[in-house]
Amino acid sequence: MTTQEDAFPAKKRAAGKRSKRPGSQRTSQLLREFVASQTEPRITLGALRDALDDRGFGVLLFVFAVPNLVPLNIPLLSAVLGLPLVLLAAQLSYGRHKPWFPHWLTDRSFPRLGFAAVMVHTLPYLERAERLLRPRLAGLLTWTGERLIGVFLFILAVVLTLPIPFGNWLPAFAIAIIALALVEKDGAAVLAGVAVGVAGLVGVAVVVGGLIAAFLLLFSGLAG
Repeated sequence: MTTQEDAFPAKKRAAGKRSKRPGSQRTSQLLREFVASQTEPRITLGALRDALDDRGFGVLLFVFAVPNLVPLNIPLLSAVLGLPLVLLAAQLSYGRHKPWFPHWLTDRSFPRLGFAAVMVHTLPYLERAERLLRPRLAGLLTWTGERLIGVFLFILAVVLTLPIPFGNWLPAFAIAIIALALVEKDGAAVLAGVAVGVAGLVGVAVVVGGLIAAFLLLFSGLAG
């Protein structure tokens, strides 16, 4: 059976295989090296941001969205990573070139083993997706296009943080797709992510509408 230690080799081994040009690394390779380099029991958001900062918003959005897709019981991990999603999407829509976190958020942390478990489950799928992604439909990823994408991601991130039953998976999946599309400059993947996101928002609206209808029905029954 493959363990987390097997999936993420020692820091020295990972460093030896590191590309000479960080910008040429695929997202999956970058994440493997980051997890392999961590030795402390907890990972701070600041350390994660600093390690992935040279790849821009895309990798950070992916990393903070993906724990919501993995069926693992990791206490508070999604709660810790939810607010950064909102902040990153807001900054992207505003037009910032470099991600920023306030100091109190930078120092927040989550278990290293929990994060490694998420990566063990996620990276094989990410590597398959990377084979399909390539630069195309560049007109969707202009400066204005990325600002509009940021607004859409902000809406999805806010919905993701709400305590809505079954309301977080599709928005998180859409954010992950769009995040990778931003990294690989793939406009077609952006459209796919938007389609998933719209489906997620419709699903959330149906759930919320059903809950409101049930509440009103219950209230009218008690009142009558």
